[in-house]
Formats: sequence, structure tokens, C-alpha cells
Amino acid sequence: MRQEPEEILNQFKERLLSYIGVKVELFKLDAYERIAKIIAILSHSLILMLLSLFLILFLFFTLAFFLGELFNRTYIGFFIVACIYLLLFIIAYRMKKRIQTGIMNMIIGAIQEKEEEDNDETHDLSGNEQPTATNNTTATTDRR
Repeated sequence: MRQEPEEILNQFKERLLSYIGVKVELFKLDAYERIAKIIAILSHSLILMLLSLFLILFLFFTLAFFLGELFNRTYIGFFIVACIYLLLFIIAYRMKKRIQTGIMNMIIGAIQEKEEEDNDETHDLSGNEQPTATNNTTATTDRR
């Protein structure tokens, strides 16, 4: 029961196309998962930033009223707080690159940490031992 070369080629072609289709689908799913992780990380960061913003805002309102009471002029307290905000703005503007790099590193680190956790869960479920290189990478990431 020998198969003809054309038949073998057709089977190979069908299997190859099927394999390529599965790989493309896997790539799409992986891309969707990565995008979802990025959105989740950014959403969480946005929530924390908004809460921090309100915390800082109310702390500075408190400081402004306290300084206003101290100097017996409310506007002086708010002026001093406005000067503090201006100073913070100038510092943040001058450190623009350092701040951007720090934020990018935090986001990349969070994504890599999440991927390592997912890989660890996958290895734990399959019962396979993890390679030591992965453990070294995790230890390096945790020190940051």
C-alpha cells in the first residue's frame, strides 16, 4: 500500500497549512493576552495615581489652611502651597527623561513578572521541574 508522491505532497501541504493556521491563531491569542495584561497593569496604575492625586491634593489643602491660620491670612497659606506645587513642577519637568524611563521600566518589569508567574503556574500544573535559569531571572527581578 504505497502512496503516490502527489498524495503525500497533498497531505503534507494540508498538514502544513493546518499547522500554520494553528500557529497564527496561537500568535493572535498570545497577542490578546499580552494586550489584556498591559491594559490591566495600566488600569491599576491609573487607579493608584488618581487616589494618590486626591490624597496629595487634600494634604496640600490642609497645609494651605494650616499655614493660613499660622500667618492669619488664608491667601498666604495658599500662595505658599502654590509655590511648593511650582517647585515640584519644575523638578518633575527637569527630570522628565528619568521619570519616563522609570515608568517604562516599572511597566516592563510588571509584565515580565506576570509572565514568569504564569510560566510558574503552567510548570506547576504540568508537574515539570522548572529550570534553574528561570529561578535566577526571578531572583534578579525581585531585587529591583
